[in-house]
Amino acid sequence: MNRTTESTSATPMRWYRVGEVWLMLVLLGATVVGSLSLVVTAVRHPDAHVVVPNDAPRPSHQPPARPATAATARP
Repeated sequence: MNRTTESTSATPMRWYRVGEVWLMLVLLGATVVGSLSLVVTAVRHPDAHVVVPNDAPRPSHQPPARPATAATARP
């Protein structure tokens, strides 16, 4: 068999020496920290209820729910 000296003498690289691993860990950590800060901000500052004086209630774009009749109901 023909083996080169490079493949037999090379030691495997440790995971903490690979830059891409640290990039993934930093991105994951930033995502977790950002998500938690968003939740904390949402809990500390709830949305204010806006009331417009002399405003009439507006109907929704969703049609009202109607109960199924006996003829169209499936058993």
